[in-house]
Amino acid sequence: MMFIEVFAVRGALDDERRRRIGERLVTDLMPDTGDAPAEVMEAGRSITQVVFHEPVDWYVGGARADASAPRYLVRASVPEDWREQMGEHLVRVFTAVLADVDDDPDRLYRQPDAWIHVVGVPEGGCGVRGEVVGSLDIVKMITRSYRDSPDRFDREVPPGRGLDPVCGMVVPLEHAVVTREHEGTTYAFCSKGCADVFAEETGVTETRNATV
Repeated sequence: MMFIEVFAVRGALDDERRRRIGERLVTDLMPDTGDAPAEVMEAGRSITQVVFHEPVDWYVGGARADASAPRYLVRASVPEDWREQMGEHLVRVFTAVLADVDDDPDRLYRQPDAWIHVVGVPEGGCGVRGEVVGSLDIVKMITRSYRDSPDRFDREVPPGRGLDPVCGMVVPLEHAVVTREHEGTTYAFCSKGCADVFAEETGVTETRNATV
């Protein structure tokens, strides 16, 4: 679950720029690299939403900003358990997307004109379908089709990588959040959420080669 809000000075973004930003904030965040099954990627994208706000007035340093040199704010609300791990990635991706549609792309790297806020939603602070859902519930929702697959553990894994048995991603061992051994196989997890779902399913909680 990710709810992304884009605030921009009124008149700075036309329909085409909003369309490009709306699409790329999702696709650049979750690119098709082939490391994760297509159905998991689609499930993650399907619950990621982007909305736009254009405030009536926007003041910076006491002066009114205008559309000639737009100011931006992107606020991403994510489960609190994901915030720290995702923060740096979101800042890089969102800034790059905004810069790409700006008339002066380098401006957003020279000046503090685009702010990215990554906001953690506390456990119990999110709900869907009339029920409160936590971070693990969301991981299960995104990965259900893969976890229900009979060939879940059959992905080919190159040397130096490990399979995340929850989301199906093939993860470089040096980038794994944690690795865990189960029935003679070492699995590599792309996130704490996937590792926690695996622990809940199997009872395996011993961590190897933790990097966070």
